[in-house]
Amino acid sequence: MSVVAESQPTYPPGRRSESRSEAEPVVEAEPWDLLVVGGGTAGLVGAKTAVALGARVLLVERDRLGGDCLWTGCVPSKSLLAAASAAAGARGAARLGVEVSGVRVDFTAVMRHVHAAVDQIAPTDAAPALQEAGVTVRQGTVRFTGLDTATVGGSMVRFRQALLATGAGPAIPPIPGLDQAAYLTSDTVWGLTRLPARLTLLGGGSIGCELGQAFARLGSRVTLLEGEDRILPREDMAAAALVRDALEADGVDVRTGVPVSQVEVDAGSSAAGTVRLADGTRL
Repeated sequence: MSVVAESQPTYPPGRRSESRSEAEPVVEAEPWDLLVVGGGTAGLVGAKTAVALGARVLLVERDRLGGDCLWTGCVPSKSLLAAASAAAGARGAARLGVEVSGVRVDFTAVMRHVHAAVDQIAPTDAAPALQEAGVTVRQGTVRFTGLDTATVGGSMVRFRQALLATGAGPAIPPIPGLDQAAYLTSDTVWGLTRLPARLTLLGGGSIGCELGQAFARLGSRVTLLEGEDRILPREDMAAAALVRDALEADGVDVRTGVPVSQVEVDAGSSAAGTVRLADGTRL
């Protein structure tokens, strides 16, 4: 969700708009105690907390209530990890004296499980549940027009405080050739219906490590690339080392300290290709 700067209408020279009054938004009389922009985790928690403290709250979301956590983050990723953990546990059960043979992953069924988990939780973040809690919900784009005014659709609202919880999105690195590839992001990977035979992950942060382990355990040949000297560069060094050991034990090829210099797409298939590292290595 974005906050868009208000712009003033312009007209041809020497001509005034005859419909200017009709275009002006309706001004709501009573100000809101809190205007929440964005219906992801932060916005939802902020709105519910403010209502519980007695505030009159308006929450505006441009897309889907629930945000990254529900649709592309916590819920789908943990559901995918649960399926991957089950597969890994079955393969390793022999060490406990339990023989499990012929472990097979039905990726289509795995993704049905992932989407079912999202569908189960979605009503908790939906507009009816918020309205029952006392939060007024509107869909649209917020345009701030002053220190305490904004437009939402065709209405001008006034507010005493505003909470901007507009979220974030995947950062696409400016790597030559990447724009020619049918790459996935942490937002779009949930649309997969078939397990990739080979998967290269750019970035060894928490999301990259989660997806790397999950897809490796489900049967993909995974390479994880991190330009820094180690994965999870923001985390404790010893903890990051333990995660790397776990990833490699699951078959992930972890490469650190060498940036990606180019992506070369195979002729006739934008979904397949080669990644070239700065040291000349081709993967």
